[in-house]
Amino acid sequence: MDISQDILNQFIRSKLTNMDPRLSKIEKEAQKRNIPIVSREVSRLLTILSMLRKPKRILEIGTAVGFSALSMHIGFPEARIITIEMDFDMVMEAKKNIKEFGAQDKIVVIGGEAEDVLAAIEGEFDMIFFDAAKAQYIDYFNLTKEKMAKNCLLICDNVLFKGMVVGRRYLKRRMITIAKRMNKFIKMIEDDPDFVMTLLPISDGVLIAVKK
Repeated sequence: MDISQDILNQFIRSKLTNMDPRLSKIEKEAQKRNIPIVSREVSRLLTILSMLRKPKRILEIGTAVGFSALSMHIGFPEARIITIEMDFDMVMEAKKNIKEFGAQDKIVVIGGEAEDVLAAIEGEFDMIFFDAAKAQYIDYFNLTKEKMAKNCLLICDNVLFKGMVVGRRYLKRRMITIAKRMNKFIKMIEDDPDFVMTLLPISDGVLIAVKK
């Protein structure tokens, strides 16, 4: 008997109860206000990957209220995180949450368009997380590839796009272009000889790749 992905995700979330209370507070407030943040299982994945990779520098595109950045900070508090957010209100809220967490010396939130901000950022990163406009993942990759250090870990959320990447029968008319671009993005990473990639069917799909 088949079990739906939604049921499996709900089951996984129900088992991830040991969350830092400060992070849990941010999660509850975001959910109450319908602010999009990573799911609890993706938050835990980011924490574990950060623990394993022990990155000196992390880049995030798509801060929202700082939930995912703080998830990575918990995994390896020594990492310096630069996170980019285009919504000014979200920038201010993220800064507030990060300060309350006591992580303001490790996490820098920069407001603005990713293309403009990335042009001004120097140096390489050991871990990069995409969770912003899904139609722009190809652009984000092209803008950050040269900033990825050897063995850089690339993580991208929502790559299964509610199943719409699977085929035309699952597409909603207004989402056709985004689904096509996401499929193109996945294929681009898989075909790039500089990367080893896999897809995880948790939450709305997570792509993980390592730069050789």
